[in-house]
Amino acid sequence: MQSRLDVRGELAASRISDLLPADVLLVTDFDGTLADVVSNPADARLNPESDAALRRLTRLLRCVAILSSRSRGDLEARVPIEGVELIGDSGLGDMTSDERRRMDMFNVEAGRTLAEVPGVWLETKPAGTAIHHRHARMHPAEILRRIGPAVRETGLHVQVGRRVIEVMPRERPKGDALAGLIVRLQPGGVICVGDDENDRPMFDYVGALTRPHLTVGVASDEARADLFAGCDLVVSGPDEVGGLLTDLAGWAEDQ
Repeated sequence: MQSRLDVRGELAASRISDLLPADVLLVTDFDGTLADVVSNPADARLNPESDAALRRLTRLLRCVAILSSRSRGDLEARVPIEGVELIGDSGLGDMTSDERRRMDMFNVEAGRTLAEVPGVWLETKPAGTAIHHRHARMHPAEILRRIGPAVRETGLHVQVGRRVIEVMPRERPKGDALAGLIVRLQPGGVICVGDDENDRPMFDYVGALTRPHLTVGVASDEARADLFAGCDLVVSGPDEVGGLLTDLAGWAEDQ
C-alpha cells in the first residue's frame, strides 16, 4: 500500500520497520496534533480519522500514550478509547507541596495583574497555568513583561506556545515524563508526535535516543519554524496526522 505521506519509507529510514509493532511506543500530544486548535479549548474534538486509527493501534503497539498539558480528566472526556494511556498535566502528576505552593502564589499575582486585560484569561490546572490570549490585542511580550515579577518571585518556568503562555514548576516536564515512560515500558522503538513549544523536550529526548525512533512535527502558522528543525517528518496539521496514524496502523496490521 502506498502511503499518502510515505509513512513506510519514513519507518524504514528510522529503523522502526525492523521492529515488531508490539515493540513500538507511540506518544502524541492532543491539541494541534490529534485535534485542531480552537478559540475555546473546551470545544476541541479528537480528529475522526485519528480516533479510528488510535483504536486500531492500541491493539497493535506496545503502548499508545497521549501526553498533554490538559488534565487527565479532560483527556478522558475527549479520548474515550480503551487502552490509550492518558498522561495529563504535561506529566507533572507528582508535584511537590512546594511546587503547588509556588503555583498558587503565581496564580494569585497573575490573576491580579491580568484581570483588566481584555481577551486574556487564566486556566489554572492541577499542575500548571495556561494564560490564553488568542482574542487579546495585547502583544504576548507585554503579557510576559507583566507576569515577569511573579515568575521570578516563584521560580517557575514559562513556555510560549500557540496563542498561550504556559507557566509550570519544571522546565522540561514532557521530556521528563516521556523518559519515565520509556524506562517503565522499555520499548524497542519510539514514535513521537507534537506541534508546540512544550513538545520540544519530547523531540529533543527522542531525537537523542540510540534505539529506533521517529519524531513527527505538526506545523502551523503559529509555531516557531525551528521547533521542527530536528524532526524526521513534518506534517501540516491534525488532518495529516490522522492520515499518518491510519497508515501506521496499516503497517502494523500487515506485520
